[in-house]
Amino acid sequence: MDGTEQRAIRRGRRQFLWLMLGVPLLGGVLGVLIARQVNGGNLPSWPQGRTPEWASITGIALTVLGLLVEVGALVWAARRGRLRSRRQSPLWAMGMRERSRLVRQVRRGDTDADPSTLTVVARQMVDGGWWATLAAGLVMVNLGQALARFASPVALAVFGLVAALFALAGWQVHRDARRAATYLRHHHSTEPTRAPH
Repeated sequence: MDGTEQRAIRRGRRQFLWLMLGVPLLGGVLGVLIARQVNGGNLPSWPQGRTPEWASITGIALTVLGLLVEVGALVWAARRGRLRSRRQSPLWAMGMRERSRLVRQVRRGDTDADPSTLTVVARQMVDGGWWATLAAGLVMVNLGQALARFASPVALAVFGLVAALFALAGWQVHRDARRAATYLRHHHSTEPTRAPH
């Protein structure tokens, strides 16, 4: 791998990271501004109330369990080399539109692109299936926070919505990993290379 490709990979990773950080941050800022406008120019606050003891205890337990699941998933992925293999993937050198097109082809089982490239994409989708476990941990943390603030309808709605979004993302990752595994079973590349570790 030459220096030009290394720079392209680093640039692609940076763009993806900024996108992943920037979209939620922008959404949060817009949400606060809209809520402030609706609330007559004041920042909204969650109403204080007494959370039932069962909800508080269950919420704390779920939050702790979710954090343990997240840490366990990250340690497992680091030990298996899943994090490092994605960092050095040649796919980062491609534009986001091109990567999305390749992922869609793997999902559908198409073979329009170079078979060896599609094989690399499919293997990375299978290797990335562990993100579903990370999402499950985030779902538990947010459900725990919702229960811990059971007396606040606003908190229930916010944390419930975030938990639903993480659940949807985890389901999508799991489904993509299964589709990619099916693709690999049915389409054998003429060049059986793995993504570099």
